[in-house]
Amino acid sequence: MSRRYFIFLVTISLMAVGAAGFLIYKYQTKIFREITSVFGGQNNLKLDFSLVPKSLNTNGTSTQSEIDQLRREVEALKKQPSAVALTFASPSPAPDLKTQEALSSANQKISSLEKQLQQLQAQSGQTPFAGGDANLIQTWKASEKVVQIACENKSLGAWQLGSGVLISSDGKILTNQHVAQLSSGQTPDYCLVLFSGDYDTASQSYKREYRAVVAGYFSGRDAALLKVQDVIYQDAGGQTQNAPILNSFQFFRSAVGQPQIGDPVYIVGFPESAKFNFSVTKGIISNLTSGDIYFGTDAQIDRGNSGGAAINSAGQLIGLPTYKYVGSGDYRGYILDIHSLNLN
Repeated sequence: MSRRYFIFLVTISLMAVGAAGFLIYKYQTKIFREITSVFGGQNNLKLDFSLVPKSLNTNGTSTQSEIDQLRREVEALKKQPSAVALTFASPSPAPDLKTQEALSSANQKISSLEKQLQQLQAQSGQTPFAGGDANLIQTWKASEKVVQIACENKSLGAWQLGSGVLISSDGKILTNQHVAQLSSGQTPDYCLVLFSGDYDTASQSYKREYRAVVAGYFSGRDAALLKVQDVIYQDAGGQTQNAPILNSFQFFRSAVGQPQIGDPVYIVGFPESAKFNFSVTKGIISNLTSGDIYFGTDAQIDRGNSGGAAINSAGQLIGLPTYKYVGSGDYRGYILDIHSLNLN
């Protein structure tokens, strides 16, 4: 083989390799653009799971980081134009299918991660909230999963006040039966559901009041189920209007297992002792009653706390603060176990 012929073959080979490389690059660029057009458009938002940790360390903090990140992504998705939002001026647009699927997928992942987190915390005995009680409580207050309940007793010309806890995104609320049912034994036409964020300090009134009907009572338990129906508000002319519910609510998920004596517990509600403002007290599970229907606690429970939320250190609902015992200098509150209620 001559030297000139050898150089010719090498040159041809290099040109072939270069052409193949260019075709591969062009194909990859096309694929990349197609992916970008799906996920990176101005009106599209995808959940970027690459931003959160993929593994759990020994104390479970990676799981909490994943949950926090996913919640931020969910809130971002809800703010997209295609997400359903509360509006009075015009009908809500039809939900975007991809956005709804992403929200559903994210919420399922959050639920799964929260269960993993609770199991890890139970094994390690550690609390996932590194920011302490103050940050934890501010998170609950901001999320407004606990509400004030007001049911009108027309025969007495008065309102029965208590607390309630949201348990579903479509507005199902648990409270005590003695909060929702009138002293006469009758069921009110509706109860008002009041959110802290809707309170206007200047006018000392609520910008919005949600109406909920009593869906039913739980046999043998001091508990009632309410369902939000619509919202009452003042229009620009000062006239009272009502509108259907178009937004979804944040809510507490029930604890996987029952608490044990010594476990920390937070009582959240709107007690009279706090002038019916948002209030939190903390204690431990002090004792279990026969049948495990109620948990005793040294956390303070006052009038108005009834029907609110009793929450464990993992941020999960364990029951409803229901009544208290006071005698001979002794004090003990009692929480109705969430697992004693058939929520199906």
